[in-house]
Amino acid sequence: MAIKPWYEINGERFTGNEPNFYRPEDFPWIKTLEDNWRTIRDEIQTLLARDERRLSPYFINLSFPPKQWKTMGIYFWKYKIHKNCRACPQTARLLESLPNMTGGSLSALEPGSNINPHHGDTNAIVRIHLGLSIPAGMPQCGFQVGKEIREWREGKALLFCDAHPHSAWNHSDQRRIVLIVDVMKPEFASQTDAICSHVLATSGLQVLYQQFAVLRRMPRKLKFTIHFFMRTALRVILPLQRRAGFLARG
Repeated sequence: MAIKPWYEINGERFTGNEPNFYRPEDFPWIKTLEDNWRTIRDEIQTLLARDERRLSPYFINLSFPPKQWKTMGIYFWKYKIHKNCRACPQTARLLESLPNMTGGSLSALEPGSNINPHHGDTNAIVRIHLGLSIPAGMPQCGFQVGKEIREWREGKALLFCDAHPHSAWNHSDQRRIVLIVDVMKPEFASQTDAICSHVLATSGLQVLYQQFAVLRRMPRKLKFTIHFFMRTALRVILPLQRRAGFLARG
């Protein structure tokens, strides 16, 4: 019987016993990221120097001051953002070489800002922060999961459980940049498309709630019905989108 993952849909808190941080030595493919961090950094820096608009504020406002947490997606729960993959091909190839990779994105936190405490959508992934440009160590720049605090280091990976509450801060005078990578845990690998479709449907509903606040007042049963149809459609769309660029953003 397949193990069922935990999902966040309507604000539920995760109560599992996963550690806050995972040990890099338990995941041999981490070496691929750390050995190639300069390649990733240089490609990203060249891209942003040419087109800063690739970065946009995270779609849910979790930063203070507002809109100071900016991202550029490459993969988002197996949804391939073809325009950005073409713009940073070496980074995209490295991501695609990782076993059970489901997501990759650039995360920029502007000087003097925080990312407020929040938690992710499922416990099915290991989330990685690969340090690309870290302007300072603790206490100016830091990352907290649960009650544990770590600092980023350039060229080093932090692995953590995204389902636990976590927050970040950059109180330096320069931008902090990390590459965020998501990899499905081995025990959930056979359910990858179903899990990704579930989380994408949740993200889609969150966007709708922000644009049309009245939808938040829908009956709970109706919300779950809409979510079911969205994730069912995504199970069909995702493989097509990755292969042929169907519905790709650019």
